Amino acid sequence: MKKMMMTAMLLMLSLTAFAKDIHKLVVISERMHCAKCAERVTTGLEKVDGVKSIFTDLSTHQITVYYDEGKVDDSKLLATLTEIGYASKTVSNEKVKKAPKMKKAKGPAAECSMGKCEDEKKEGEKDKKADGVTGATRK
Repeated sequence: MKKMMMTAMLLMLSLTAFAKDIHKLVVISERMHCAKCAERVTTGLEKVDGVKSIFTDLSTHQITVYYDEGKVDDSKLLATLTEIGYASKTVSNEKVKKAPKMKKAKGPAAECSMGKCEDEKKEGEKDKKADGVTGATRK
C-alpha cells in the first residue's frame, strides 16, 4: 500500500512539473536606452503575476521576458510595457523548458546620461494632456 501511495505521489509531482507552460517573449522597445529605463522596465514587469524572469539589452533595445502562460499572456505583458512608457514590438514568442534565473543589478541605476528620459517624460506628459489620457503613451 505504501508503494502504491509513493508511486502515485511521484506521478503527480512529475505531472505537475510538466504542467507549466513557460514562454520566452522577446520584444524591442526603442524608448529603452539607459540603465534607468531598464530598471523601470524590470520593475514594471516584475509586478505582473506569472513573470518568471526579465532580461534587458540596452545596445539592441531588447527585452526578454520568461513567463508562465497559465497565469499571464503576451498581450498583458505588451500592455504593461506600454503603460509604463515602453511600447514594444514582438520579435519572437516561443515555449521553453524553463526560465533562467534573473540576475539583480547591484546598486542604484545611473541617471540617463543622454538626458532623454526627462525629455521623453515631458513629451509623454504633453501627449497625455493633449489626448486626455492617463497612463498611456502614444506609439
